[in-house]
Amino acid sequence: MRDTVAAATELGYVLTFLLGLSFLSVFSIWTWELQDERGDVWLEQAMEENLDSIAEAVERADLASRQDGNVTYAEPVDLLLSKAVNLELRLVLDDNGLLMQDKGETLIFSRDISSASATNHSGEVELAGLERIWVLLEENNVTITSNQPGF
Repeated sequence: MRDTVAAATELGYVLTFLLGLSFLSVFSIWTWELQDERGDVWLEQAMEENLDSIAEAVERADLASRQDGNVTYAEPVDLLLSKAVNLELRLVLDDNGLLMQDKGETLIFSRDISSASATNHSGEVELAGLERIWVLLEENNVTITSNQPGF
């Protein structure tokens, strides 16, 4: 004698399990995309914060040079994203401003330097693994470096 009620119950269990599994899979993909999207926003905010901090330090160095043309000045700038070595970020300072970009040039951020001094700006630093960079003013040149100055 066949027990069709038991077979239907077992089939219901299997279908319920598969439905729950599909809901969990969809939920997991949705939360992964949400976290990944939020991570991109945090990355952009950290890069913007780094650029703002460095630009402010460069402008303070320019201000120091305007007050006394023979001054030596150094300021450390602590960085966010120091653990993000896979991004291979590069920071470039020139007379036009600051540029931060990744190796693939998919993330590019820049800041203009608003200085009225006669200083020259230069420097390039690879930011992978760095927790701090230095803004230096020596002999009327503002530079960025990863090495602590010796003065």
